[in-house]
Amino acid sequence: MSLTDPTLRPLFQPDADAPVRALVVAGACGNVGFGKLGQFARLLTKHGIPVVALDLSPAVHEVGDKLRQAFGQRFDPKEVDAILANLQVIQGGIADLPEGLAVGFVFEAIPERLDIKHAFYRQVRERDPEAFIFSATSGFPSTMLFEGLPGAERCGVMHPFFPHLTNKLWEVPTAGATTGKDELKTVRKFLGGLGMNLIPVKDVPSFAADRIFCGMMLEAVRIHADLGLTPAQIDDVCKKTLGTSPFFVHNLIPGANYLSAHCMELLQGEVDSTLFAIPDAWQPYIADPKKQWPYERGQSCPPERFAEVRDRMLGMLLALTAYMVRHQVAPVDALNFLCENALAFRAGMPAMVFELGADEATTLVKGFCQSQGITHADEVAPVEVFAADAAPWHEVYVGTAVHGGVGLLSLKRLTINHTFIAQLDQAYERFAGDDAVKAIVIAPDGTYSREFGHGADLGAFVPVLGNKDAALALIQRWKQTTSKLRAGKPTVAALVGRVLGGGLELAAACHARIAGQRTRLAFPETTVGVIPGLGGCHHVHRASTPDAWPRINEILLTGHGFAVDEAKAWGFVSEIVPIPELPAASMKLAAALADGSTPMPAFREDGAQVEVSTDVATTNEAGVPLDAELRELLVRTIVDANGTTAAEGGAIEEDRAAQSLAMSSSAIGVKSMLRGKPPQFEHPLKS
Repeated sequence: MSLTDPTLRPLFQPDADAPVRALVVAGACGNVGFGKLGQFARLLTKHGIPVVALDLSPAVHEVGDKLRQAFGQRFDPKEVDAILANLQVIQGGIADLPEGLAVGFVFEAIPERLDIKHAFYRQVRERDPEAFIFSATSGFPSTMLFEGLPGAERCGVMHPFFPHLTNKLWEVPTAGATTGKDELKTVRKFLGGLGMNLIPVKDVPSFAADRIFCGMMLEAVRIHADLGLTPAQIDDVCKKTLGTSPFFVHNLIPGANYLSAHCMELLQGEVDSTLFAIPDAWQPYIADPKKQWPYERGQSCPPERFAEVRDRMLGMLLALTAYMVRHQVAPVDALNFLCENALAFRAGMPAMVFELGADEATTLVKGFCQSQGITHADEVAPVEVFAADAAPWHEVYVGTAVHGGVGLLSLKRLTINHTFIAQLDQAYERFAGDDAVKAIVIAPDGTYSREFGHGADLGAFVPVLGNKDAALALIQRWKQTTSKLRAGKPTVAALVGRVLGGGLELAAACHARIAGQRTRLAFPETTVGVIPGLGGCHHVHRASTPDAWPRINEILLTGHGFAVDEAKAWGFVSEIVPIPELPAASMKLAAALADGSTPMPAFREDGAQVEVSTDVATTNEAGVPLDAELRELLVRTIVDANGTTAAEGGAIEEDRAAQSLAMSSSAIGVKSMLRGKPPQFEHPLKS
């Protein structure tokens, strides 16, 4: 057979007349190896690429049954049968592979001993000189792994994240790595074609995300040892402050304590500081991968200890952040993305630096280092990098660039929160005050965000639930920024992927919209128990033809998604283009709006009578019954916001949206969605 996907051919069939080469997962019985075996097997089987599970353990013969169990009911049984039929299971080493099977790519997840790894790499290279070899090492840089190996330019590191069967995020060392530039492009295209996201970092011992994750665990253990608080009590502080729970996560992953301690030991090799000192209380858990921390869920930290624990944890993590920024271990936006998307932080540490400000961040770190007697504090915690002009803290979520007189605001976050809005505001104001910028495009950056936006961060709603005045202040704070987008230079939203809720409202706040093919849009607010507050109840109507209003009403009332083709038929979207053409087309449209060669899309400023039928679905697309009281409020808001001027309609909508955040529907919807469960509203609509 011949591979048709151009992203796969360089690795698996560089010679069209030769057989397709295999992907080998070495160490298939371990947590990482097993998860990535299932992920690669699922993605590559449909392309006819052989996948090999390789391990010295006899347990490798059980991986097929374990994969079937892991896939569960998520995939069609016939698809699972095909995946397992394409899987070759081999107990042994590289020499035990079938003689006629050529290998194109080896993903190595074998034990963390350099002597074992080096011997394995030599065996691979002797058997398959052209094979690419990438390691899932827990912290060794590529130079320690591959330097001196023939074909080292085709080798490198791909650091994955839990859960390994489904997580498509990887840290890939590039700066200073053995991997060649052309070879890295080949691997990037291969993984990108499979929908995976590669984050470039520096080739140093221990990874950027691990430094934060493992440092968090180290400090959690030290707090446990120093203050006598239980693991669950410390997790309570971490959950409320950061959004994640170090002890709970380490109990989930066998061997995680060893790997975290190993990471800290690698950092101590960079600077011999007590910042990385491992307490005796951790040693039993490091030595025994099956030993778990005593844990009673639901425990809260004593109030009198909360601030002390929080400040120690923040001091530790901010110190680690400062060191990485000083030594360029990872770009600021990359580090922030990893915190949020690999470690499940509510806000990444760089975003927290921006929110805290340089003075408060510095105070936290200096106080931590002094109280804990951290040696070489100036080296391991260089707080001077917190200064606004020392690093691009202001572009963690929104990047800026200018091309041919058009300013580009690159969105690096899928959901809206206070820091995102603040950075969007600063970036917009820079362009608004720059005479060289004639128009502005807002688009996902393509690396940290591949879709335009998924709406508001529900965590931002939690503090204002049940409090209309606080909710109104939040909405008005965000609208101070979004309302600017239509007030000045032409703005164009470049839509791609999914555009949901607040993301769709952000797009509707612009003068024009252009979209990539297959873009999907939705207003899912009703499922969350709230109504749109940033223009969703009337901006789409005002930018669309009247014959589209009944359909727009239905979409708002039900939360059902719709294709971008509909939006173009309404006049809401100006143009649909192939996704690769979207960046250039959006810049061209913005320039044309600025010079007048393309007229500004229509937008109704005055009032109009919009009738709303409630003879629509009573559930969302997943079949969840929606709230009757919320629907009644939404119907009135659509009618009233459209029935007056755009400015007055906006004031009506924001007041009603604040009202919805004070209703039972929002308390139920927001909290249910944060737990990943469908809401059960107090006043469900009858079908």
